[in-house]
Amino acid sequence: MKKLAFALTALILASSATAAQASPKFLGIFWWPSHWTNQDFVPNYDNGTDPHNSQWMGTNWTPADWIKAEGGDGTKLVQKWMTAGIIVGSYKDMSGIPYLEIGPNFYHLSGLDKRKVTETLDVIYQVTANKPGMYFIKDAATQKVIGTFSKEGLNLE
Repeated sequence: MKKLAFALTALILASSATAAQASPKFLGIFWWPSHWTNQDFVPNYDNGTDPHNSQWMGTNWTPADWIKAEGGDGTKLVQKWMTAGIIVGSYKDMSGIPYLEIGPNFYHLSGLDKRKVTETLDVIYQVTANKPGMYFIKDAATQKVIGTFSKEGLNLE
């Protein structure tokens, strides 16, 4: 009897072992059908197969969308980014060139969201409307310049 129970257990375990996959599992048949609706999660990460120059085509987002969502006050949005560690602060050097100091969580954003953050900052503070028409992006921890933002957009090194 013990041998039969062992053989049956081994058979069940062997037949249920499959490679990891994202499709519904064996016990998924017990969920009601509406449980599976709207579960097509697509994270907001860059798609590594799209060419760089076309990966953001088709997005109809504007900086005003984020500012409007914050009640029309862009400075509240900037404060949230500072609290979240996305940006640390900004300053101008002796020659009047503006710098944006970024925090560690800026690196955790997708390329699209990095672009959105820098565009929104420019809309709020109108940095590119004044001379020199751009600002440097500097890592606050290493004090190294990692990119620039100008009217042409975000350029990271």
